[in-house]
Order: sequence, then structure tokens, then C-alpha cells
Amino acid sequence: MYDILETGGQYSSGKGETEILDELHHYNDLYRQAPKQNAMEWMEFLSRKYPATYRHCVRVAILAEKLADGMAIGEEEKKKLVIGCFLHDVGKGLLPTELWNQQASLSPEQWDTLKLHPNAGADLIRTSSELNPDILGIIRHHHEHWDGTGYPSGLKGEEIPYLARICAVLDAFDSMVSEHPYAEMKSLDEAKEELVRCSSTQFDETIVQAFLQLPNSMLGIYMDTSH
Repeated sequence: MYDILETGGQYSSGKGETEILDELHHYNDLYRQAPKQNAMEWMEFLSRKYPATYRHCVRVAILAEKLADGMAIGEEEKKKLVIGCFLHDVGKGLLPTELWNQQASLSPEQWDTLKLHPNAGADLIRTSSELNPDILGIIRHHHEHWDGTGYPSGLKGEEIPYLARICAVLDAFDSMVSEHPYAEMKSLDEAKEELVRCSSTQFDETIVQAFLQLPNSMLGIYMDTSH
């Protein structure tokens, strides 16, 4: 099972979500200002705090547009998919910087905090923007797994919103072919093989197969490994 944020082993700290959310509020007072901000302002904040995460969001949105065209998704659904993929990690802007700056593996408490970003991001955007619920579903559910082992809701199979299932594939692919201090960058073909390996467990197999139909020549954003 592939997860770029996984640090080895599944565990639970036993800490309640409310307690962890309180810690997030302590780390980032901007959370309380959410009603005063719109979605783009929060993405601009993310770009300043975590530029690499912002660039990841841009690339996932670009992939979403390419895949939507390949899957003949209608224009309205395509627009929602691209916007949702662009915003999918907005909740990471609320996380404490030490989660990203440390080289050591995350502690159980830090891992639990990190796993709050989908709900935090969806709630942030819901209270500050009048976006379509399908877009919020992408933000909230892009870490759900086909077999029900994902987060935050443990949704399974077609319980997971369709556009969120697409985002999950694109999110993982971009993470695998991008540089990280905590994971070796894969080639395009290696990343595609990993998507296939995790089909029907982590990912919707039909979406993975559709993505595999995109030739490497369409993935020009990855031709320069300095992206």
C-alpha cells in the first residue's frame, strides 16, 4: 500500500481528534480566521508556508485536467475535479512546520495530527467559500482507500466520492515522481507499476487503468526532474 506520508507501521496514539484539533488551533491562529478568508487566499498562504506542497497541488490539478480529457469527463465535472485537486492539500497549511522540517520519523501523535489535514482543509474551505459540495468531497476524502483502510472516514469502494478517487490516484502518482527528503523519487514507469500494485486495495482499478492510458509524452511536467 502506497502512502507518501507513511512512516512505517500502522498505529494509533489513542489521542482524540478533538484534542488534536485543539493543538492545531494552538499552532495556527489563522484557522480561527477562516470565515474571513476565501479559498485562493488560503492557497496563497499555503504557497508561502509550504511552497513544495503548493507546487504539488498545482501539478495534481494539471494531471486532473489531462486525465479528465482522456476519460471524456464532462466540462462541469472536469471543472470540479481540477479545482478540488488544486485545493486538496489546503489543510496542510494549518499543520505545524516541525512536521515537515524534521528528518526523523514522525511520532504517533504527529502522525495522527498529519492525518487531520483532509477534514481540516474541507472545513476550512466550507466555512470560507461557497464551493460545490463535490469539491469539498475531494478535499475531505482524497486519502480514503478502496478497501476501507484509508482516512478520515474509512469509506470503502464506491462509498468514496468518484472525483476523490481520481484525486487519490493523481496525488499518489505525483508524490512518487517528486523529490522528497523522506522517500526515493520513482521514475514514471515505476510509479505506474506501484499504482497497478495498489489497485483494488488503495485505488479504484478502473481509474488507475484510465490513468495508464496517458502516454508519458503527456506528462511533460515531469520531464525536468527539477520540478
